[in-house]
Amino acid sequence: MTQRSELEENVYLLKDTQPKAEDADSNGNVLYFCASYGWYSGYWQKPHMQGTTHWTYLPYCPPALEDTKVVSDRKYQEWMRTFPAEFDPAANSLIRLGWNAAWERAN
Repeated sequence: MTQRSELEENVYLLKDTQPKAEDADSNGNVLYFCASYGWYSGYWQKPHMQGTTHWTYLPYCPPALEDTKVVSDRKYQEWMRTFPAEFDPAANSLIRLGWNAAWERAN
């Protein structure tokens, strides 16, 4: 296996290029690399592990997942709007029980 002589895009040698505040994420962190540990996040002004050699940008955090109960309620309401007439409360309760059981099985 040959070793690459060039760094990946946006990976910087710490001794040559220091991160700046505008390189950090909204919490002020960048991604550092230390050979004895691997990749870790830390404050942009100074890495906290000795032997840190490289840094790069941290990816943005993915959005939080929506609560499954909220999703189920929304999907149920959307599904109920597809029917041409409204159901009486007793029928609606039975339909909802069936929906909840099917939702739990499917998710």
